[in-house]
Amino acid sequence: MKNKSDFFRFERKNDDFPFYNDLQSPTLNLKSGLIFLLAVAVGFALFLIGFGGPVQPFMNVIFPLAAVIFVARSQWTSLFRKLVAKDIILIIGTYIVNIIVTFVAGFVISKLFNVSANPVGESFNGNFADALPMFLKMVPMLFGEELITILPFLVILAFAVKKLKLSRKSAIILAWVVASIIFGAYHLQTYNWNLVQAILGIGIARVVLLYPYIKTKNIWTSFIVHVMNDWTLFGFAFLSSMHH
Repeated sequence: MKNKSDFFRFERKNDDFPFYNDLQSPTLNLKSGLIFLLAVAVGFALFLIGFGGPVQPFMNVIFPLAAVIFVARSQWTSLFRKLVAKDIILIIGTYIVNIIVTFVAGFVISKLFNVSANPVGESFNGNFADALPMFLKMVPMLFGEELITILPFLVILAFAVKKLKLSRKSAIILAWVVASIIFGAYHLQTYNWNLVQAILGIGIARVVLLYPYIKTKNIWTSFIVHVMNDWTLFGFAFLSSMHH
């Protein structure tokens, strides 16, 4: 293990991120880092144009995961850890904080700037049978969103430690911020290219959403919070559509 002072106090002990330092195999280099980013870009582009019919919600899963398996071989499972009992508290805590942050950021931004509604929220017609497929489809979509955020995070982390020679903590903060901005940018089209709403509003929520991953190194934790978060927000949208 590297020196303890280079670990954040909130991180789980005796565990570290995959792919960024020479202690784990494989370490991302320029080529493998680009493979990760290319897979993310291809998956996202195909997802965005609606390619694949019923497979479309899985585009951000298929391509990034294939890239991880291609680059990391048997080590690809290092993105996943077993969920443990104390993860429940972490997941619920992050979920509550994230909902509060989402509402506060949304409220402030809507007061200061013109904002666009999320078309999914607008598409509900008060009929649960119509809404259910959308809620189910969110599961692979949100898992894909985790992959296309966490893979860039790991690429930036490796780049910052190896090329920029940053300390581990500084590299994590840089990757955390940049990955959150990238995640916000994914939502530009959703919100009519509203930069403030996508980058700031969604980006801030993503900073919170990345916390459980950075703490546990386990994509399942951030994924579960993400599903709970979006089901809650769209649940409110659905309930309000029932009253119209």
